Amino acid sequence: MWGMMSQRWSRSLKVSIILTASLCDCRASSGGLFDSSSGQASKDADPEYDYPAVDNAYADFFDSVVIPARDAVKATLDEPITVTAANASEIASHTCSVDAVTVRILEADRKLVIVGGGPAGLSAAVYAARAGMSPLVVARDGGQLEGTSSVHNYPGFDEGVDAVDLIQRLERQATRFGAEHKNCGIEKVDLTCRPFKVYCEDGEIITSSSLVVATGASPKWTGAPGERELLSKGVHTCATCDGFFYRERHAVVVGGGDTAMEQALFLARMASRVTVVHRGSSFRASKAMATRVLKHPKILILWNTSVTRFVADETTGNLAYIETKTVAPGGMGDGSITSLAADGVFVAVGHTPNTELFHALRQDEHGYIYTLPGSTVTSITGVYAAGDVQDDVYRQAITSAGTGAMAAMDAERWLCEHGC
Repeated sequence: MWGMMSQRWSRSLKVSIILTASLCDCRASSGGLFDSSSGQASKDADPEYDYPAVDNAYADFFDSVVIPARDAVKATLDEPITVTAANASEIASHTCSVDAVTVRILEADRKLVIVGGGPAGLSAAVYAARAGMSPLVVARDGGQLEGTSSVHNYPGFDEGVDAVDLIQRLERQATRFGAEHKNCGIEKVDLTCRPFKVYCEDGEIITSSSLVVATGASPKWTGAPGERELLSKGVHTCATCDGFFYRERHAVVVGGGDTAMEQALFLARMASRVTVVHRGSSFRASKAMATRVLKHPKILILWNTSVTRFVADETTGNLAYIETKTVAPGGMGDGSITSLAADGVFVAVGHTPNTELFHALRQDEHGYIYTLPGSTVTSITGVYAAGDVQDDVYRQAITSAGTGAMAAMDAERWLCEHGC
């Protein structure tokens, strides 16, 4: 667990940690593994797991890494200034220093261009427009959300909301405050000089003082026939988003990494049973995650098995079953074909961040953009990243919207420093 935690911090400069209090609550509700009244592990707890040591490790990690890093970023991004009655007039009369960067960014057509039309990009547009930045949103579509039929976990919609309708509402909201939209594909983005340049497929070149990258991530697929046709009709990529619909039903998870394990465990809370289909003979997931899945009484593992076809019900048009192929360990023989009835299938074989246009930005080994902790600041000043393009942990519409708002605020502060 410590290795996975450190790896996550070094890769994204953010930490997702279970705090001591929530860890105790979890143990108290997980089959009696922890006696909250005595503060001792019960007889059912893992005898090799040193709870106090782990708690101390989390606290030490915060003290030595997380808190100093956040303080350093805050000091760098928000340089303090003391304003008193004695110096207020002098400070108010100051003008921004006209450095080389300021001169160049003032030549731009736009103060802010937002690349991406999903929740992150459109939330950035709302906040930027309300700040008087007249942002331009450049996007071809609404991103991953448009591949979902309805959204039931976005705050404010107690009956759920159609995914396309949600995107359109966000667009109208941003437009009402002064944002503009350009529907086009992007051929190239030049971040090597200022002002930044966005090259559209229709030949237009847009220059911008600052940029918000909100291009999202694309789910990887098995490539089996029927998979894409049944998307949102029994085939999904997010258990947190759509798992609720499979309460007391049979759900299948395809994959063998941490994401697949997380989705299987999430679904096991509500589904009657969960089947994990994995083409390998061992999981790629962390030991802790894999162990939880292997020990769960509602989860069945199909090893050395891949999905060869997704089949729809002829009456409803929804998923009816999948065809799977199981081969002997080592890949010997042609393998056996089996039909597996399933109410829902969650494809969890990974995501690819849409960052191919932004190689000038520092990225991790998977292509996710690095951002400073607690901000959307990237490795190039004036460029900000929001949504799934910099987040491979949460990947939710609401978290994307939150970072979109952060990106607009970060951009506005930076532009203000340069007199824009």
